[in-house]
Parts: sequence; structure tokens; C-alpha cells
Amino acid sequence: MGDLQCLANKGNVAFGSGKEQWAFTITRFARIYAAKFKTDAAKLMDRFWGDNYFDAENKKWTKDSESETGK
Repeated sequence: MGDLQCLANKGNVAFGSGKEQWAFTITRFARIYAAKFKTDAAKLMDRFWGDNYFDAENKKWTKDSESETGK
């Protein structure tokens, strides 16, 4: 049967609301941002799910919620 785990960063989970009539996947967001920033969508999928933060001051991804200056 193969791998049966549901992992959002692997693209096999969707989030949605029947009442509000919307749905999305991490894959969809990764494709949009990959085209915008000219980067790899697979790398973004891993960054979008879990405890990952973008440090705007240093323009890099980090696992820490605070930057070096404490913001």
C-alpha cells in the first residue's frame, strides 16, 4: 500500500472550509511563491510547514522565532 502518512509538507493534505467554499494545499502556496521568488517549490513546502521562521532583517530562514536583535 505504500506510505500512508498524511504530511502537509509532502503535499497529501488539504485545508478547507465547505461553509466558506475555499480550500488550499501547501503545494499550491509553494508553487505561487516559487514562481514569484524564482526558487524551488519543494524547498518552500518544507519551510511552510512546521517551526520555520523567515528573518526579514537577515533575509534568511531560521528555526528560532526571534532574530539576533531580539525581534
